[in-house]
Amino acid sequence: MECPYCGGDCVNKSAVEIYLDMVEMFFKYKDEDSEVTYRKYPTVGEVGECKKTHGRIWLCPYCKKPFKENYKLKEVTIQCPNCKKTLCIPATNRTFC
Repeated sequence: MECPYCGGDCVNKSAVEIYLDMVEMFFKYKDEDSEVTYRKYPTVGEVGECKKTHGRIWLCPYCKKPFKENYKLKEVTIQCPNCKKTLCIPATNRTFC
């Protein structure tokens, strides 16, 4: 997988495998009617950091393509720039203060 920042080999392949295995459980128990965001949408996978820019690399569980982190303050979801599916941002990036 190519780094979305520099085109290099910055994506951690082990992190991709672990994330894709883990996210299978989300799809098994997904609740599209839930009012709770993290039960309705999968959390994006944090799968690396660009060695040149130090930007975080995220992975979409739908299209399985890496992309640059792209969240806004006070938001808990984003759209994958590749397939346009809604995803939750990781809890570590949810800054409300």
